Amino acid sequence: MICFKNSSTDVYFNLALDEYLLKSDIKDNIFFLWKNFNTIVIGRNQNTIEEINLQAVETDKVNVARRITGGGAVYQDDGNLCFSIIVNKDDKIAQNYESILQPIINVLQKLGLNAKFAGKNDIEIDGKKISGNAQIKYKNRLLHHGTFLFDVDLSKMQKYLNVSQDKIISKGIKSIPARVTNIRPLLTNDITIDEFMLFITNEFLAQGTPVLDLPQDIIAAVNKLADEKYQTWEWNFGNSPEFSYQNKIRYEGKGTVDVRLNVNEGKITNIKFFGDFLGSSGTEPLETLLTGCEYNLDKIKTKLLEINIKDIFGNKFELQEILDVIFT
Repeated sequence: MICFKNSSTDVYFNLALDEYLLKSDIKDNIFFLWKNFNTIVIGRNQNTIEEINLQAVETDKVNVARRITGGGAVYQDDGNLCFSIIVNKDDKIAQNYESILQPIINVLQKLGLNAKFAGKNDIEIDGKKISGNAQIKYKNRLLHHGTFLFDVDLSKMQKYLNVSQDKIISKGIKSIPARVTNIRPLLTNDITIDEFMLFITNEFLAQGTPVLDLPQDIIAAVNKLADEKYQTWEWNFGNSPEFSYQNKIRYEGKGTVDVRLNVNEGKITNIKFFGDFLGSSGTEPLETLLTGCEYNLDKIKTKLLEINIKDIFGNKFELQEILDVIFT
């Protein structure tokens, strides 16, 4: 096995590195650790819009990235640690999730943690999830990657992933809520996440395993893949399954606004407003304007600025109130 040092906290680079190394000509088993800051990572088969609180994510400039593996959406900050293992798919360790995670579990147990494999692909401590994992195969190679909730701001996880499921209907694979906890408060002897990274590396790797800097040619290739795929709107949002969205808000003294819309490949295919608001021009001009627009807060806000919403909804309505109906 070889271990690569990866100091990048750019989620787009890190996910591209996963794919590049999986598909590379390197025959050795590979292990590396990585961190993403202020990021939501979406599973390959998920509807991005369905998984995130889009308005909060875009307001707070949270990175949104889609990975090539399945599973659910996760929020990651500087208290989260990711790991990747790439092996031959017929390797003994690659038989199933439990076999590939057992060395990781052994390391956690050396820290005095009651870590156990649980469910289909998780590690738990005392019934609470501290690690989610996913895999993908390519030819004769297997990529397994996972997360450690070490000292994550769990309130932000709730803020950015807290979506009202009754407003969106889609064929995307929905995340399953789980009871989660951080590792750090459970440790007898407090350590930082960097010390935790060093401990994982030293314990997981066999004696004599080389720890290497990423070669410049790999860095260049990974940056190219990140630019052309992982940073693109098409991959992160446009790949989402078709979905429909419905929301209704009653504004006291102004009226009720009810929106129904359909989105395909990340763009609004049709939209209709209903309600008892008192605008004078009708909703058709706005519906025409928004059809074909990306379902994106900034893009739709720009469109709304092109039209007089008071003519449509009434003199008391503000732009933010219409955005709230479309995105909340």
